[in-house]
Amino acid sequence: MKVLIAAVRGVFAFAVSILFIDESKAGPVQLESDAGVISMVATVQAIDVTNQLVTVVGPNNNWVVVKVGPEHIKLIKVKERITISYADEVATALRKYDGPPKATENPIAADELADMNMNAPTYAEQDWVEATPHGARELTTIEISDTVAAVNRNRRTITFAGTGGKTRTIAIAPGVPGFEDVQVGDRIVLLVTRAVAVDIRPV
Repeated sequence: MKVLIAAVRGVFAFAVSILFIDESKAGPVQLESDAGVISMVATVQAIDVTNQLVTVVGPNNNWVVVKVGPEHIKLIKVKERITISYADEVATALRKYDGPPKATENPIAADELADMNMNAPTYAEQDWVEATPHGARELTTIEISDTVAAVNRNRRTITFAGTGGKTRTIAIAPGVPGFEDVQVGDRIVLLVTRAVAVDIRPV
């Protein structure tokens, strides 16, 4: 009986050790709450003090530009590692280059699009392109355009791939027409509500 118990304990210890080894190899993971707030350890790549925008890159080379408050922007530096929590950027409209923008059923979003002309980038551009839509008064709404690298129907996300292996994944709001028709390789334009920082702390 003692031999059997010792053997069981040995197998259990081995299984636990494999579990921890796999977790260590996986590296940092981003945490997402039900409210659409994402928390992750990231590296600051650029700081736009005038417009209060910070570009960060996460553990899987995922990039995002976050709108931050003055109380946060003065605490961080370029190339610094930070823990950042932010309300995720969400697309409220999308289109392929051969059609007009399609808004959500939300009448406010539809009104916003009435005065906007979503511009396509040139084919020479290799990374996703950010632009301020015509008629936009603030930097909280932007156009993002590029070629689709991946689509996740269950999570309702579209991923763009940039140079150097970097990626940008954007959530698509419920009710946005055209999402089900988007395929890998399509060139599209998204109207996006920019990510907004909730909390930033130096690591």
